[in-house]
Amino acid sequence: MKSIFDETVDISSNLIKINSVNPSFEGPGEEEKTKYIKNKLEEYVKKYGIDNFQILNYNIKDENNILRPNIVSKFNFSKDKTLTIISHTDVVPIGDIGLWDTDPFEPIISDNVIYGRGCEDNHKGIVSSFLLLKMIFEEQIDPKYNLNLIFVSDEENGSKYGLSYLVDNFEKELFNKDDLIIVPDFGVFDGNLIEIAEKKIMWIKFKIKGKQCHGSTPENGLNADVLAFKFGEGLYCKLYKKYNNINSIFTPPFSTFEPTMLKNNVENTNTIPGYVELNFDCRILPEYDINDVLADIDEYIKLFKNEFEKYLFHYDLKEKDNLEITYDILKIETSTPTKPESKIVTKLESAIKTVLKKEPKVCGMGGGTVAAFLREKGYPVAVWGIGYETAHQPNEHIKVEQLIDMAKVYLDIMK
Repeated sequence: MKSIFDETVDISSNLIKINSVNPSFEGPGEEEKTKYIKNKLEEYVKKYGIDNFQILNYNIKDENNILRPNIVSKFNFSKDKTLTIISHTDVVPIGDIGLWDTDPFEPIISDNVIYGRGCEDNHKGIVSSFLLLKMIFEEQIDPKYNLNLIFVSDEENGSKYGLSYLVDNFEKELFNKDDLIIVPDFGVFDGNLIEIAEKKIMWIKFKIKGKQCHGSTPENGLNADVLAFKFGEGLYCKLYKKYNNINSIFTPPFSTFEPTMLKNNVENTNTIPGYVELNFDCRILPEYDINDVLADIDEYIKLFKNEFEKYLFHYDLKEKDNLEITYDILKIETSTPTKPESKIVTKLESAIKTVLKKEPKVCGMGGGTVAAFLREKGYPVAVWGIGYETAHQPNEHIKVEQLIDMAKVYLDIMK
């Protein structure tokens, strides 16, 4: 039998070698990584002689005919309730390769720290799930709960083909309101924070249509770049000033309304663009209604269109009434916070005290996780883990002992 340390390094290294960048970001997708996970599960079943075990496949093809696999592994210990751990198999792109010290898809272990894309987000959930199985069967414990390990696709781009798909179509066969659910997609170095709430998320794309013309003759056009700059600045100020509550459970403790992407339809310097797209990423405290935010956006669009002339020195007067500002809502996610006194939270708190010798605290976060889809349906879910908080960053890394400690915390709950 491999030591727990060697097993951790082995599984983590193998996962890093498999490029599973989400296809929405021009990656190959999750199929190969999911095959590895299925093979590893079957290897464990054979090695430990596990009975009453199922692997269920919930695969779907996306709009580009790419397979998006989701698997649910069920370990029936003849208990009334189940501990469910949900990890995701896709990763984000590497970004600027020049910022990496090593090959992102070639695992490096240095001073007991593993480096590589995905090692924290979200291999730590996958690896710690396998380590939990190893501990259960090698220590021959009688678990207090059944165990479901779920591995989903598409978390990094909205989960349309991942957990959202499972919840919408297979909720009753996979989930029970009395079960304990952990999403290991968050974590600080000490492992003492339990995320119980997420801000509402709204991604919105504004489409600003003016009139294209030559760069030397602005009086013949309607400069969509200038309008986008001014529109974005004004909306940014309006939303931040109005929705300015502070909620100390969250980090940061305020709503955020950030312009993120700006794209026009010209590629040369001497053309004034007639069409620009401007994206906002909004993370909104739970006490606010997204419909109220959208109503304010609609009101601001009308106001801006009536006053746009003050932002342009020269433009085609015949186009005065032709300015168009519309928007597409790219994503909306809302969820009800998990109550601090819920069973999964209190069990996690107890395990953190026992295993990590830390005083646990509940918190909220601005980032989104798949927990939102279950919380929206009324399931208490705890988002928890341990890590260096290097998800999505160059030189992503995690300590071997952190992965092992995560599994020990799960094990304490199972005991």
